[in-house]
Amino acid sequence: MTGAVRRATLEDAPAIAAIYAPYVLETAISFEDQAPDAAEMARRMGATLATHPFLVFEDAAEVLGYAYASPHVARAAYRWSVNVSVYTRRGVHRRGVGRALYADILARLTGQGFHSAFAGIALPNAGSVGLHEAMGFIHLGTYREVGFKFGRWHDVGWWRRPLNEALPQGPPATAW
Repeated sequence: MTGAVRRATLEDAPAIAAIYAPYVLETAISFEDQAPDAAEMARRMGATLATHPFLVFEDAAEVLGYAYASPHVARAAYRWSVNVSVYTRRGVHRRGVGRALYADILARLTGQGFHSAFAGIALPNAGSVGLHEAMGFIHLGTYREVGFKFGRWHDVGWWRRPLNEALPQGPPATAW
């Protein structure tokens, strides 16, 4: 697939909200029950972009997917760990969009000095598990029946990918 990864801008919020909506409304991949509109997505993006990467994959001026990082947990000792997520538009799965986004965001996070990236995956989701494991994530464990959506319980598996092995010399860089 042609196209390129670039830093997301707030102008991408409508396209990102449109990509995310089917995951919220039609699947248990997202545990939200109402899809955020473009304004809410822009608010979330603005909060993320202040400290963590938020990227889009664009081809022919069309956003086909996005990835972002966020703090793993708000406590100080966790500041070197991040959560990562990737979403692609319907019809572009298994075409390298998710892989391109993850390759870029993981490199940026490594450059920022983060130690570990974590991904929570609502199960079953063979495609997401395959992508994460292909990108070097290792399964840590599964929270059983942790989310309730569409009238049933869902498990979430957690994966980790190391970024930097050295001991931190200061907090991770927030400018990227």
